[in-house]
Amino acid sequence: MAEEVFIAGSESRAKRRNPWGVLGLGIITLGIYLIFWWYFVNREMRDLGRARGVSGLGENPGLSTLAYALGGLFIVPAIWTIVTTTQRVHRSQRVAGVHDPLNGWIAAVIWIFTLGLGGPVFLQYNLNQVWEKEPKVPPPLPGGSSAPDADLDRLKKLTDLRESGAISDEEFEAEKARILPSARSESEPSEEP
Repeated sequence: MAEEVFIAGSESRAKRRNPWGVLGLGIITLGIYLIFWWYFVNREMRDLGRARGVSGLGENPGLSTLAYALGGLFIVPAIWTIVTTTQRVHRSQRVAGVHDPLNGWIAAVIWIFTLGLGGPVFLQYNLNQVWEKEPKVPPPLPGGSSAPDADLDRLKKLTDLRESGAISDEEFEAEKARILPSARSESEPSEEP
């Protein structure tokens, strides 16, 4: 099961996926899942680059996906998008501060000697290291309310608990920061000269 995270500094989200699940779904769907997966991981890296103001994490995930999907017909675009996406994963790890980013030579060996099957597993494993550093999306409340409404409902309930004395101001602020990652930076005092 995939775990959704916020890309800090933006409204965008990314997913931590099970690397072996990516391979399994790719095999079960005869490769169709991998085409969608390729688009989503490239979009997530593009969104990370935009949120951090870093270039080189991709601009057009659709074009990368087209090159990947047509790999059976035209080998060169598929190889090119595999190389550039692997480079983007490496850059994403550096942007996120991953201590031991992927090695391109190891990636090449995995892509070649597993006939392409190990590549998505390896890339997703390394992308998960990037997304581990991002705040998690809170799960929806029971009752099926949407995420923004769920956050507002949680804050209202927390406010009611604080006003009734059931929780302290410190507990309220801690839960508020957990529910809304952006509230953490708003609640901290700014250092103005």
